[in-house]
Amino acid sequence: MDSLLKKVSNHRIIDVIVVCLTILFTLAGALVSLNRYWQYEVFYYNFGIFDQAIWHVSRFQPPIIEHLLVGGRWLFADHFDVSILLLAPVYWITDRSEVLLIVQAIFVGLAGFFIYKTGVAIFKDKLLALSIAWCYFFFVGIQNAIITDFHEVTIMTLPVALTFFAIVTKRKKLFWVTFLITLGFKEVTFLLGCGIAIFLFFYNKAWRKQAVIAAIVALLWGFLAMKVFIPYFSQGLYLHWPDLPESVLDKVVALGDHPLKRETLFFSFLQYGFLSAFAPGMWFAILQEYVLRFLPKFHYTYWTLGLHYNAVVSVLLSLSAVFGFSFLLRYKVIQQGKYLLALLLMLNAFVLFRFVHHGPFLLAVHPVFYEHTKDFAFLDSLIARIPKDSSIMTQNNLGVRFTHQEFIFLRQNYEPYAPDYVLLDVREGQNPNNFLFGPDIPELITKLQRDSNYDLIYHQGEQYIFKRK
Repeated sequence: MDSLLKKVSNHRIIDVIVVCLTILFTLAGALVSLNRYWQYEVFYYNFGIFDQAIWHVSRFQPPIIEHLLVGGRWLFADHFDVSILLLAPVYWITDRSEVLLIVQAIFVGLAGFFIYKTGVAIFKDKLLALSIAWCYFFFVGIQNAIITDFHEVTIMTLPVALTFFAIVTKRKKLFWVTFLITLGFKEVTFLLGCGIAIFLFFYNKAWRKQAVIAAIVALLWGFLAMKVFIPYFSQGLYLHWPDLPESVLDKVVALGDHPLKRETLFFSFLQYGFLSAFAPGMWFAILQEYVLRFLPKFHYTYWTLGLHYNAVVSVLLSLSAVFGFSFLLRYKVIQQGKYLLALLLMLNAFVLFRFVHHGPFLLAVHPVFYEHTKDFAFLDSLIARIPKDSSIMTQNNLGVRFTHQEFIFLRQNYEPYAPDYVLLDVREGQNPNNFLFGPDIPELITKLQRDSNYDLIYHQGEQYIFKRK
């Protein structure tokens, strides 16, 4: 068996397998994401915020968004997400919002491909590189990031993977382009930038000057973004200062003081056979991801393997597994059993995906999932009743369908906004996110019915459309 694996370890068939994995992963991610969108399980927060900003820029307009706290201002009043606006040209091809979900799946899939290419450059062995890429593709953390929403940090996986690929293959221009793009995805990425600089400093002595410059640029970026740029656009506000434990000891304890945190840490590192432990150059980059998620109080949604919070760390864990595995290959016993270890990594990743976490990409081959999409034809008909040139106030899950026109998030005090239409779907048993930050719905309906400025032009079952006179 070992001799057979040695023969195929650098055969082009491994490249073909990785390309097929990348395509299948991307296709599964796109199919599940699109059908969840068509099932109204994608929301204005966060999809619509980014969609609205990107759409405006594609029309050479300011990236003004609707937001409960900084509504009517530029996207940068919330987060300094300049790099996400590079996606604007996709709306020169189509005006369908779903295209962002396809682009997201492609970016995350390509990140996996470049993790493989980085592994090939390090191992000089395609089979070992495949084992790490396999772990990435089958990790539920990255799959959840794709299928639950559209987010800038999920898109960021590709430039992060390319930054490390550039370091390993000594492509200085590519490094600086992707490093700067990575910083531009969010103000807090300055910490990741510092982590990349630390890795570079110890990885390549010839690039230590570049590493120092990168660290300075990252720190300057963080300062300017949070202290200058965001307050400028938000008129003095920065909404995301975390509520942190007071003492150093409490901060350390907070990294593992909840079962959800411990479970996420265990399964994330188990996915890659705990190989990250042998890549100290990557520790800061990985640690800062969990510090940002685990230290702030009362943010339990950050602590799981769900949503977009595991996107970037999936790439970092994959790359640290490459460097950790490479370090272990210095030992004769690991060198002799490297292919067995690679196969065990792949088996472990598949078992976790299929039998432990029941990975979300399994939906891509589930016929009932696609049948369920047909159940929402009544909402499609409801949406079609709203003219595209009108202003519309509606709830979180319906709002994503109106981000290319004047959209207003559902509020009790709708009067100052004077929307042309107010659209409601008040069926019981809906996703709680559908009415995120929403008002008292029965009270709002009664208020609109009594408002002489609005007519109820559509009411069927639990769907309502009010039109301003």
